Amino acid sequence: MILKKSERAYQSSSLYMSFDRNSSCWICECENVTQVKVANIPSSVTAKDFTITDDHYGFTASIYQCQKCGFMQCHDMGEVLPFYEELEDSLYEQGRPERTKMARDLLKSLQNFQPCGRLLDIGAGSGMLVEEALKMGYQAEGVEPSRYLHGLAQEHKLPVQLGAFPHVKLNPPYDIITLVDVIEHFPNPMHILSQVNTMLSDTGVGLVTTPDVGSFFARIMGFNWWHYRTAHIGYFDLKTLTRALTKSGLKPLKVSRPGWYFSLDYLTIRLNKILPSLICLPVPKILGKFTVPLNLFDSLLIVFKKEEML
Repeated sequence: MILKKSERAYQSSSLYMSFDRNSSCWICECENVTQVKVANIPSSVTAKDFTITDDHYGFTASIYQCQKCGFMQCHDMGEVLPFYEELEDSLYEQGRPERTKMARDLLKSLQNFQPCGRLLDIGAGSGMLVEEALKMGYQAEGVEPSRYLHGLAQEHKLPVQLGAFPHVKLNPPYDIITLVDVIEHFPNPMHILSQVNTMLSDTGVGLVTTPDVGSFFARIMGFNWWHYRTAHIGYFDLKTLTRALTKSGLKPLKVSRPGWYFSLDYLTIRLNKILPSLICLPVPKILGKFTVPLNLFDSLLIVFKKEEML
């Protein structure tokens, strides 16, 4: 059977590169890394496994932990960009109202630091944060590798460039750069943050959010935690994220725990994923009409700026 491009499997030769025991930590470059979780995903995966709304919790590539700084990473995944270029996710756009509220809250947390100026959103998806930033008076644009999500942004007439960050058509410096739940998808987080430093204006600020592997729910649920998933290949806590920023010449200004919004039917369906089958909750259609805020304090938000030069 011939697979369509969007369904093409990337076989084990590219996904599971032989692990070199001298491979260093992506954050601190220490060579002492230890395997803490064995891969439980298939020997080949497709772009479908990388969808934003994927609910296969606990399924990851092998995870290795640095014995110096504690950072957890999936060395064996190989090149992941092709998955994001081919990614299609219709459920993501269905959640636009809830995701737009999240974007608005995130932008409000930046207003006291940078009330105006040029904004770049990395991993912009279909442009929800860009759209809200434009409404709030920012000169906003984004960059997104998924052709499908970029097409949706174009339908909304939003300035989102197709491609990966850093992008040749970007025109720095920017007064605000946002990385909302994207840093955990990069196999080279230090390079990304260094590029952010380069593109940020001297008076600019950045914002990064990511799941917190050191949070209460992450600890009690172990590898069944909902943020252990195929697409996540870097797992941060406050210590490792702060270290990554500082090492990239970026100074944290504010740390908080962002909350999110969900339709009640979406939330109930996800809850049923972790409940025993005997007590699964019904999901009547009327639940889709209700939106609820939720904060489990298992994500990190850090506002940062460039470290002042002496």
